Amino acid sequence: ALEIGCGRGVGIGLILDLFGAQSVTAFDLDPKMVALAQQRLSRHGAVKTFVGSATEIQAEDKSYDAVFDFGILHHVPDWRTSLGEIHRVLKPGGRFYVEEIYGPFLTNYFVDQLLDHPEKGRFVHRQFADELRDAGFEIIAHQNISNLFGWHIADRPPFRGDG
Repeated sequence: ALEIGCGRGVGIGLILDLFGAQSVTAFDLDPKMVALAQQRLSRHGAVKTFVGSATEIQAEDKSYDAVFDFGILHHVPDWRTSLGEIHRVLKPGGRFYVEEIYGPFLTNYFVDQLLDHPEKGRFVHRQFADELRDAGFEIIAHQNISNLFGWHIADRPPFRGDG
């Protein structure tokens, strides 16, 4: 499994414990976060972390069965490129698990005062779903919570000209 934007490693633990992944590769743009994730998960031999970008994922094509986004893509101004990269690294039949925060939540005065999020490229649930489809994903399930938060489970179809 692959986690984009691992932060201090909380998601890695979820992927191992709740999803039963045998191994997890995870990256973050911030070297300090990668170091914290390594410290937190040093007991797990099946975890590999590195500094990297969601717009240029350092992985071979079709190399992961699952990719996880725990509220990261809204931090990426060019998140559409990231969707293409995620599709590229997923094996045919692989699954993309997404939990995201949407633009209306981020424009709330109190949230804006407390958290630093890029203004460029903010999205809402329907727009994100459309972009998932445009990137080649098939949406299996989703939920929109007041257009503030939401989740998607999307598959890379197994046989669409890519073997």
